Parts: sequence; structure tokens; C-alpha cells
Amino acid sequence: MQNNKKGYLISFEGIDGSGKSTLIINLKKYFEKNLKNKFIYTREPGGTKEAEIIRNVLLDAKNDISYENKTEILLLLASRYEHYTKLIKPALKEGKIVICDRFIDSTIAYQCNNNDSLKQFFLNVSSFLIKNFTPDLTILLDIKAEQALARIKKRNKNNRYDKRKLDFYKKVRQEYLAQEKKFSRISLVDASKNADLISKQVIEIILNKIS
Repeated sequence: MQNNKKGYLISFEGIDGSGKSTLIINLKKYFEKNLKNKFIYTREPGGTKEAEIIRNVLLDAKNDISYENKTEILLLLASRYEHYTKLIKPALKEGKIVICDRFIDSTIAYQCNNNDSLKQFFLNVSSFLIKNFTPDLTILLDIKAEQALARIKKRNKNNRYDKRKLDFYKKVRQEYLAQEKKFSRISLVDASKNADLISKQVIEIILNKIS
């Protein structure tokens, strides 16, 4: 799918409160015992020093700035370009398996949010920056917006996006499900299940992909 690529990029997606962070922690514990040297763990926005600076600007809960939609997309793409160029691309060439908390599907679901004009804008700029690069496998943790919001409210620390209302998360979920139907690289996982069961299921999906 990507030229001269030896490794794999595996992205994790889902609305906030779907359990991505917990799942990735469990996966890290498992793979450190089995395939330790093959895995790199990263996130978006962020992943490099430069990209993390942009992350702080975008996610700071104390930040009351309201960006234009296209401005926010451009900031995310700037972060992604730094991340892709300096971390993801080199790691894949070395044969590493990159586990990434969010990637392109998040931008479509959150920032484009069922807006076809914004989707086209995002896809055009993204294509210019990283060509047709996409994850080899995307794990989509699916959960009802009501359940996710209840989990978010229990957190001690939230970011700027966590302040959104229920209707927003419903739209984000709908967009994710539409993406899942469109792309075979996306594996849907029921995020309402027990965390250990989810971890076992996802480990099996990943091992089948990389074996």
C-alpha cells in the first residue's frame, strides 16, 4: 500500500470515552513480553516534539480560542506531517509496527463532521502532504455516545474536545461507522464489552495482520 514500506501502521479510533487509552496500555503490556523491539507507540495530534506543541495549542481545556474549521484542520495536518515525516515513515522503513492513538479517520470524524466541503478540503491538503498514505489496519472502538459521555464525565482530566455535547458525539460516531463501511482496513470492535475481552480480540486481529 505504501512504497518501500516494511512495517505496519496500526491506528486506533473511536469517540472519546471509547477506551482507546486503556486498550493501548493493555496491548503494550502484552507485546512487551512477546514482540518488544518491534513496536512503537505514539499518538495524534502529537508524536514528536514539534507535533506535541501543536497538540497543546489544540487541546488545552483552558484555551477559549475558537478556530475556524479549516484552521483547525490545517493545524492538525501540520502536526501530522511532522509526525509522519519524523517518526512514522522512518519507523516503517525499519520494519517497526507503529501503534498510533488516532490518525486520519479522527480528522474526518471530528473536524469534518459530516461536512462534505470540509472533507474535500482535508483530503486535498492531506493528499498533497502525505500522498495516499493510510494505516494498514485501523481498530475502531465503537460505543454509544451516551455511554461514552458518561465515561468522560468521570474523568479527572479532560481536554477541550471533551466539553462537546451529546449530539456532537452522535455525529462523530455516525461518521466513524460510515468510514468502517467504506474501508476494509477498519475492524469494528464493540467497546462496551469487558476490557480484557476487548484486548484479547484486538491482539488476535493484530497478530493475524502482521503474521
